[in-house]
Amino acid sequence: MKKQGLKRSLSGVLAIALTLASLSLGVLPKKAEAEASPVKLATDFEDGTVQGWHGRGGNEVLTASEQAAHNGVYGLQVTGRSQGWNGPQLDVTSMMTEGKTYALTAWVKLPAGTAASSVSMTVQRTTDGTTNYEGVASGNVTADGWVKFSGQYQLKQPIQSLSVYFEASASPTLDFYVDDFSIEQLPDPEPIVIQQDIPSLKDVFADDFKLGTAVLVNEIEDPNGPDAQLVKKHFNSLTAGNELKWDATEPQEGQFNFTRSDKIVDFAVENGIAMRGHTLIWHSQTPNWVFYDENGNLASKELLFARMKRHIETVVGRYKGKIYAWDVVNEVLEPGDNQPGGLRNSLWYKIAGEEFIEKAFEYAHEADPNAKLYINDYNTNMTEKRQDLHDLIKRLKDKGIPVDGVGHQTHIGIEYPQVQELDDMIQAFTDLNIEQQVTELDMSVYTNDNDAYETFPLELQVKQAKRYKEIFDVFRKHADQLTAVIFWGKDDLNTWLRTFPVDRNNWPLLFDERLQAKYAYWALVDPSKLPVEIQNTTAANASAAIDGKLEDAWSRSSAVSILNEGASVAKFKTLWDAGRLYITVDVSDTSTNGNDAVEVFIDGNNGKTTTYEADDKKYTFRRSGANPGKPAEYKAVKLADGYRIEAAIPVDGLSLNNKLGFDVRIVDKAGSTVTRTSWNDRTGSQDTDTSKYGVVTLIEGPQYTEAPMGSPVVDGNIDSLWSKANIMTTDRWVQGTNGAKAMVRTLWDAGRLYVLAEVTDSLLSKQSPNVWEQDSVEIFVDQNQAATASYQADDGQYRINFDNEQSVNPGSLSGNLVSAVKRTANGYLVEASIIWNGTPPAAGDIIGFDVQVNNDEDGDGDRDSVAIWNDRSGLSYTNTSGFGLLKLSGTK
Repeated sequence: MKKQGLKRSLSGVLAIALTLASLSLGVLPKKAEAEASPVKLATDFEDGTVQGWHGRGGNEVLTASEQAAHNGVYGLQVTGRSQGWNGPQLDVTSMMTEGKTYALTAWVKLPAGTAASSVSMTVQRTTDGTTNYEGVASGNVTADGWVKFSGQYQLKQPIQSLSVYFEASASPTLDFYVDDFSIEQLPDPEPIVIQQDIPSLKDVFADDFKLGTAVLVNEIEDPNGPDAQLVKKHFNSLTAGNELKWDATEPQEGQFNFTRSDKIVDFAVENGIAMRGHTLIWHSQTPNWVFYDENGNLASKELLFARMKRHIETVVGRYKGKIYAWDVVNEVLEPGDNQPGGLRNSLWYKIAGEEFIEKAFEYAHEADPNAKLYINDYNTNMTEKRQDLHDLIKRLKDKGIPVDGVGHQTHIGIEYPQVQELDDMIQAFTDLNIEQQVTELDMSVYTNDNDAYETFPLELQVKQAKRYKEIFDVFRKHADQLTAVIFWGKDDLNTWLRTFPVDRNNWPLLFDERLQAKYAYWALVDPSKLPVEIQNTTAANASAAIDGKLEDAWSRSSAVSILNEGASVAKFKTLWDAGRLYITVDVSDTSTNGNDAVEVFIDGNNGKTTTYEADDKKYTFRRSGANPGKPAEYKAVKLADGYRIEAAIPVDGLSLNNKLGFDVRIVDKAGSTVTRTSWNDRTGSQDTDTSKYGVVTLIEGPQYTEAPMGSPVVDGNIDSLWSKANIMTTDRWVQGTNGAKAMVRTLWDAGRLYVLAEVTDSLLSKQSPNVWEQDSVEIFVDQNQAATASYQADDGQYRINFDNEQSVNPGSLSGNLVSAVKRTANGYLVEASIIWNGTPPAAGDIIGFDVQVNNDEDGDGDRDSVAIWNDRSGLSYTNTSGFGLLKLSGTK
């Protein structure tokens, strides 16, 4: 991955490089005259001119226009753009002072009638003849109102030139307005001092694996600076983020430049830090000349290999004995390119096929026989790609190619992937007898590309910390396989996630922008220092008989684990109706004591107070079943490995979307020893304090139906068997408010699930090349009804369009689907069967299930509506948490 080099700022919003002398362009806005002294530059266009701004491409038309005014009479109107990088630019070179930090502000809007689009404010900096583009702020801009852009920028390097510009890279012809642009100098930040009195990470994991980081050369150029001090204190493996890639070491053929890479390698050697080489062969950041001959044609395989051999011999040879491991090839797999073995259809592959991988390892081994040689890739937690990578390594090793290890990049998010997937990822390569490393670890705090936080919410800080601990528990479990875990960056300022996939604050690492240890650090070093996390769960709308037996209603809620040192001691579920909150708790405890108990705490208004209020209650349900109905009805039953409590607790005023403060505590008595384990408040203060309770939200819950047994013929004709099946309707709108819908029925047998969908659709279209935008039916199956945040091995998405063209996710399940389609007077009919994936379910089992109808209403290639049976989130293709429930009835 390419890592954006950033500089340290006071606030840690996006550091940019801007320093202004007292010179000011344009006229200060009248509203700012009284406080003008800190503003070093301001343009408001009130004099009717563009005040020094010019078009980057030369074709733009810049006008001081009344329509473009945010305040006052005039603003800057930008028209005539023809490429994404076109836009207004202001040269501020003569006003910059090295070492200062500045706040940049502007207001942006689109002309009336213009569809929303993304616009960005960027600095263009030229240092030592190299031009850099550094994002300040970006956002989605509309015609409905002005959007304020603000960011910070600090200039530490000397410059030849510096400019600020606006662009709309995704909308080359977009017109837009800019007004009230200003730059304000911020106070100099306090000197950064790292925490020398906290444990060193490399010591904490000394018995497990190397603990490393990636850096850019500017971070360690001052060997006594705080950045370098942090590296030396905490890490014993170092990776160059960009300096050893081909475009950095050999930008022109035969012209090598090791100035920057030497500085990083020398720093590592001088400080006894093991140095890791990244990367020799990659489809990105490789100069174009590598792939073309002198006539501009694709290079021959022989020419490509000659260039590769010279490059690897020179680079690896220069650092022989200094770099302990190399990413020889990087990201050579991309299953979506549909090449044999899942290989990426890069120029390397187009010219030389898989052989380029073999040659790269052979040349690297010849250049340094003692270096460990790795193949490095991302998304290796995904089953299909992981298998392709495993098979590739096996093919290479069977040929005698010197592959020593596999690198898992592990750029992850705060929700995805599941920890178990990372466990499976490492386990999957154990049979190859190779080393494994986590090579580029970071954790975005976002779950989509639209959210952006100005500050890091406490609840996300704690959530990130706990997730890091869970992940490192997996890494330690596989310490016999892992030789290093390496973070892609050392701190939250120096991270590529500041600008990828969009410009925004992100806090993915263990140290903050000022190099101070975060909760994520303490989660790995001393978890007792973490604050209590406020966890959330949901209760579905349903009633239950209090008999200790779990009827189907309980399947509408997901089980929540209560953990003690990572091990589950109990699991609970919740339901609700107008007057009661229902809870069932299964406790794992084989040593019977009648005084064992489940304690439930409810804060009716979710007040989070440090003392009890009138609506705050505690309920104790004993394993012995003593005092049933006082003050809440409950039943205690024995289980093979413990006991179950089922209870109905009276709560006034319950209604949809209510949030209750809530906690569950398990009390285990053994002789004179009492152990208490809580779901949320681990401090044990629930009896008097509700501030650390979790939260339960009252929801509608998933829809539920049953599928009778039956084995219809899948031919597009409606067999008589279908008459006994319940009818579901796709009447919930994910997109749009009307359009094509379907009546859906299901059957099942020991081998398959059967689905019949009768779609009403007035115009059938597959105009779009994207299969999800074509008129089609999608079937979603979560066979073990795990309702997870990502797809597991038993989950599948099956799409059939009105011409019976299929698409399946993941692709490995395509052989499981059989379908037939017929046109009808008012649409089309889809009949399908899906082979059970893995162990088949049995009669009485409940599976996760959903079905949706995609509709291009007017035949223009755009999907206009999506109607679904249950999940309104629009994310059914990525996770199974919103599926409805389908019970497999034993009735024939």
